[in-house]
Amino acid sequence: MYYDNWFNGMKEKIMEDYFTYLKFPSISAYKENGDNLKRCAHWLEKYLKEIGFQVQKWGDDNFPLIFGEKLYGDDVPTLLFYCHYDVQPAEPFELWYSDPFDPEIRNGRVYARGAEDNKGQSFYTLCAIKSFFEKNIDAKINIKVLIDAEEEMGSETLTKIIPIKEGELRADCLLVVDVGMGSLDNPSISIGARGIMTMEVNCKVMDVDAHSGELGGIAYSPIRAITEVLGKIIDDKGRIVIPEFYRDISPIFDEDKKALDLFFDKKESEKTIGLTAFHSEDGYTTAETNLLRPTFEINGICGGYTGIGFKTIIPKEASAKISCRLVPKQDFQHIYSIVCKYFNDHLPPGVVVEFKFHGGGAASFSSPNFKCVNIIKKVYTDIFGKCRLSLTGGSIPIVCDLSKCCNGEFVMLGTALEMDSIHAPNENFGLDQFKYGFLIIANALELFMKS
Repeated sequence: MYYDNWFNGMKEKIMEDYFTYLKFPSISAYKENGDNLKRCAHWLEKYLKEIGFQVQKWGDDNFPLIFGEKLYGDDVPTLLFYCHYDVQPAEPFELWYSDPFDPEIRNGRVYARGAEDNKGQSFYTLCAIKSFFEKNIDAKINIKVLIDAEEEMGSETLTKIIPIKEGELRADCLLVVDVGMGSLDNPSISIGARGIMTMEVNCKVMDVDAHSGELGGIAYSPIRAITEVLGKIIDDKGRIVIPEFYRDISPIFDEDKKALDLFFDKKESEKTIGLTAFHSEDGYTTAETNLLRPTFEINGICGGYTGIGFKTIIPKEASAKISCRLVPKQDFQHIYSIVCKYFNDHLPPGVVVEFKFHGGGAASFSSPNFKCVNIIKKVYTDIFGKCRLSLTGGSIPIVCDLSKCCNGEFVMLGTALEMDSIHAPNENFGLDQFKYGFLIIANALELFMKS
């Protein structure tokens, strides 16, 4: 009851600080946004120092990573928490019901960019750590906190820093607080995530837009060219036809797969986000396609005139943003190269194509038998009455590198739900989800200290 009472007694201050945190437009995608990232990092640095952490800023001054540690000795458990304070861009602004960086509470939910991903989850983690040390003044546990500034952009700075900071990052367990829990009625924790490759393709056929009457039927539209190639990449069985795409795939061990509760509720997706069209690969369930299989996704297409009214042109160029979710043993750089080759081999003669690589990362899979997995599973079970082991559908590329560096076990956890609309307009986070997350972290720290 201590942590529940602590939270209730501190709720007004917690919400005040949470809202302050959300007001920083810490968008890592904007190159000119360094000042906002630095202001947010400074606020986090101050908060960690106030609860007794030794704090360092790592990396590029425009993307300052925050590393804090509170150590009690070499013979006690060491935990490393990973979160991030950068957020996705908020566009299109016109689809928000309120200012994305002026948080509001409506019907028990906080609406703001970063409300859940990942400021909500990172802040309830810090609150839980604060309450834990207030209860356990002479705690026999070492806690390290790493708060990334570029997770939404592939953690480029942190990737470079990890080999240099290996000593500081050593831990018995890495806890990644940046995933969902399935549902409040049927919660889960994650022991793995697919990797990712992100890129852009640009197709150009001329130097200026052309009149569609003068060159219609003669000029090969770049929109047609790019969509024809994209439309052939996935066959009618749901398989990706790019040669060598499935090379080196390492399936999850059968014994580990048996421990997983692979679950996907179509009705829940229909209810919460209005999803009505589903896809799955032949031979695999929807959940397996979502969690265990690699994917090829078209994230956006741009070309031609899309403004008010009509403009009869053949555009000079068109582009597409592409991401591939990857499974163990798939190399994101190899995937990038074969996607580029596929376009080069299948575009019509005369179409000039350019590629831009946006980054990627490897898949990361833990073990259902790890001590840290069982401790977190017990905490969820104590709070919710049950807990499944699953995999997360998203990607956190840095986890693979971090888990190798810390040389310990890892588990991914959180209280995010599909209804939170992360990366979309009107992102939101339930106050109940925030409190559940706080209780999970606080009670987990108690168990780790006693283990």
